[in-house]
Amino acid sequence: MNKVLKYILAYSLWIIDLGLSGWLFYISRTALIGLFAVFYQAGDFQFSKTVNLVDRVFTVILGLGWLVFSIFTEESFRTGALKKDLLRRFARFTGPLLLCIFVVDLVLFWLQGIGGDDWMRWLILAVELVAGLGLFVFGRIPSTKKTV
Repeated sequence: MNKVLKYILAYSLWIIDLGLSGWLFYISRTALIGLFAVFYQAGDFQFSKTVNLVDRVFTVILGLGWLVFSIFTEESFRTGALKKDLLRRFARFTGPLLLCIFVVDLVLFWLQGIGGDDWMRWLILAVELVAGLGLFVFGRIPSTKKTV
């Protein structure tokens, strides 16, 4: 495979990870607001101001984390494309990312009321868990390639 195709694959995988991390950003913010809604008491003005502040700080921290994540994954995928271990590097980043999405999605599902007839939601959670664990394990298995 020539160098250009390797870079196209690396940046395609990078865009996938950016999309997944953006999705994690969105659902984690939604889950945080949902958790605060559980503890809300009518007429508590100070609570609403606290929630507003926590939401803004959380958003800034997540935004900075997303920026750092995008920089590290881009550099790692670009380097991995040339060293021929791009898929292992992709698994190292995407596995934990999918597991984080699973945990936050499970909290969100709990906040919205777990129902037995929500089979599609259970299927999505199962796919997130199985794919996350599979990629996590694949990313942690040491390479058997001999380097000269």
